[in-house]
Amino acid sequence: MRSVSWVAHFGHETDMHPVDLIRDNSMLVRQKFKFNGVPDNPLFFQGSQNKSVGQRQNQMKDDNGWEIVSTYSTKQAVDDGFLVKVDSVASNEVGIKFPVYLTRAAWDKYVEVPKGMEQLQSLSGRLWDVLYMFAFQARKVSSNFLQYDFISYLPDEGNWESNETLESPENRLNRLVTLKAVIQAQDFDDPSPAIFIMKPNED
Repeated sequence: MRSVSWVAHFGHETDMHPVDLIRDNSMLVRQKFKFNGVPDNPLFFQGSQNKSVGQRQNQMKDDNGWEIVSTYSTKQAVDDGFLVKVDSVASNEVGIKFPVYLTRAAWDKYVEVPKGMEQLQSLSGRLWDVLYMFAFQARKVSSNFLQYDFISYLPDEGNWESNETLESPENRLNRLVTLKAVIQAQDFDDPSPAIFIMKPNED
C-alpha cells in the first residue's frame, strides 16, 4: 500500500513514511495510525479534556466490544475554539494539499496581529510565514512529525516562551520560533490525512 509523507503534500510520491493510511472505518483512528516511538494514543489538544468547555460524551464500542466512554473530535475542538482550521486557499498558496489546523495557542500568538502592530503586520502575512516555513522544511523529510523554525515579529513585552529565541541582538522584535507539526487522521471518524501545527509543549 502506498504511504504518505510530507513530500506527498507537494505532489511527489514516496513509500518511506511510517504512517499507513488504512481506509477501514471499522477501526479507531488511533489503531490505524502508528507513529514511530510514540505511544498509540489519540491526539488531544490544549484544554480539550475540560468537560466544562464542551466535551461531549459518546457511548460506542470498538471492534473488541470495549466501551468508549469519551471521544473529542477535531470538529468539536474547532467548535470549542481549541483548534483553528486554516482556509484552504491560504494553505494551497504554499503548496499544502491537506487540511491544516493550528492550536489556539499557536494561532493567537503567531498569527493574530499583536496590538499596536496593525500598521506593520497583517493576519494573512503572519499566517503565510507560519505555513511557508512549514512547507519549506516539510519538503526535506519523510516523517509524520516535524519541528521547524520561523521568524515572528512580536512586541518585546517580557512574554518570551521556551520555544522562542532572539533572532538578532540588534532587533528584539524578531523572535526565532520553533513550532511542531504532525500529520495524522483528520478526525476519529475520518481517516483522511490532516496537518496539525502547535507549540512544541502541546500534544
